[in-house]
Amino acid sequence: MTLPSDVKLVFDLAKPSDAKEAAALGDAENFVRAIAYGIVKQDAGDAAYKFYSVPLSNAQSYAKDQIQQHIDNGYTITGTRRLTHGKVVMASNGTQASVSFCEDDSKFYGREVKTRKIHVTAPSANDYYYFEIVMTASTGHKGLWTAEAIEVQGKATQCKA
Repeated sequence: MTLPSDVKLVFDLAKPSDAKEAAALGDAENFVRAIAYGIVKQDAGDAAYKFYSVPLSNAQSYAKDQIQQHIDNGYTITGTRRLTHGKVVMASNGTQASVSFCEDDSKFYGREVKTRKIHVTAPSANDYYYFEIVMTASTGHKGLWTAEAIEVQGKATQCKA
């Protein structure tokens, strides 16, 4: 998934030493990247987010909805999105993990597809989100973790660096 040069996703997340935790975090990053990729491609049916999410799950619906909202409103994305404060908690069964992180969109903007006009907004509490994603070990692809459920808290001022 290659994003245009004007779209930067900065994953400032410490990689866990545990291999399963690191894989779950890495694929949670890929899920977030896949949503951005779908928005840039303007394709709510794009294969990338589907690959990194459990079919028919809450996480897959969330990804599709985010992409579709941008398409419906005539927007794509531009700027720098920074993800920080990553945490991975592995379930005792070793096949599920809760991955949480903060998202700073204070330098990330909507851009009109037709006019290419960038809608720069003044920094505010609306720029910060707290994500919690339940990642599940894939049974079909060894080493792959897929997003099953996602919860996003807006105006997450605890994420303001």
